[in-house]
Amino acid sequence: MSVPNFRLLFESAPGLYLVLAPDLTIVAASDAYLAATMTTREQILGRMIFDVFPDNPDNPNASGVRNLKASLDRVRQAGVADEMAVQKYDIRRPEAEGGGFEERFWSPANTPVFDEHRDLAYIIHRVEDVTEFIRLADKQKRELIDELNERNQRLKQVTRDLEDTNRELEAFSYSVSHDLRAPLRHIDGFSQMLIDSWPAGLDPAAREDLARVQAASRRMAELIDDLLRLSQVGRADMHRQRVDLSALARTVARGLELSEPSRKVHWQIADGLIADGDPRLLHIVLENLLGNAWKFTSHVALAQIEMGPCEMDGRPAWFIRDNGAGFDVRYASRLFAPFQRLHSESDFPGTGIGLATVHRIIRRHGGQIVAEGTVGQGATFRWTVDRP
Repeated sequence: MSVPNFRLLFESAPGLYLVLAPDLTIVAASDAYLAATMTTREQILGRMIFDVFPDNPDNPNASGVRNLKASLDRVRQAGVADEMAVQKYDIRRPEAEGGGFEERFWSPANTPVFDEHRDLAYIIHRVEDVTEFIRLADKQKRELIDELNERNQRLKQVTRDLEDTNRELEAFSYSVSHDLRAPLRHIDGFSQMLIDSWPAGLDPAAREDLARVQAASRRMAELIDDLLRLSQVGRADMHRQRVDLSALARTVARGLELSEPSRKVHWQIADGLIADGDPRLLHIVLENLLGNAWKFTSHVALAQIEMGPCEMDGRPAWFIRDNGAGFDVRYASRLFAPFQRLHSESDFPGTGIGLATVHRIIRRHGGQIVAEGTVGQGATFRWTVDRP
């Protein structure tokens, strides 16, 4: 059997290879390398690689040549293989192919080969042509940029449409509010006129009916105000800053005590409760949560309302706890929906909008709120806000 011609195998290999002597003279080249660089063996064999590919201003690939020189210096000095970053080359076409340059992207590597004495014998210069991969990546990048630009334009249009819709809703809300308030005032006023005009002529049942009409009209006016407040909370600009929740809570507590001086409630509000948020919106949160605690402890002889720090999922949080009517925890998720009430109107009046407003404010602050309770043993609300 004949001995294989290794040079023939090397030269016909599909990869782009050069074999360099330790002095960087080119001693062998694969056919694929010659085809890629548009050179011939006669032009490059026996010559220094940097004579064939010079590092000078006239060479459009001078930067790539300098990187190659640095890589080969590392291989010769350290005796280890060196992987190079992808290099861009402009390869001149033969005149027969129209001249000019063709842009190619190569990923080179240089590997030392040692003799039996561990001396450097050769350097294998291997090049992987990644041009098509780079071109595909560039094409995909351009397509992605075009798609992102298109999506951005669509998002801007959606944003403009939403802003227009919000302005229309706001105008509609105020219009409806004004149009509804006027007849409600008339109903309330005329009912009172009847009561005043017939002090002796109205029987007790008629007076009671007129009182119900007045109560219903006032409740509807209150409901309109709460609905407007809920819609405004979702649209209002936020101005986040350091907020002293302890001071806010004490202000709300004093207001509640002034509204019902006869009630005796034991308050326990911790000091140093600080949040990053909009002070106006957080004041609404405390008005509703402390107001609810005040309302639902109205039937308790020794009412207690507490506010302090806690944690939720490892994040700083705050709680408000009372020993009032409580609720069935199975229905806790309904508390934060508009008009959802777990107690009768006769026992605890209200519109069912307050906790929905609280939930919306907390969500706008990037936080969350949860409720826990037991019927007849009180309720606890815990909430967080995200730092800006």
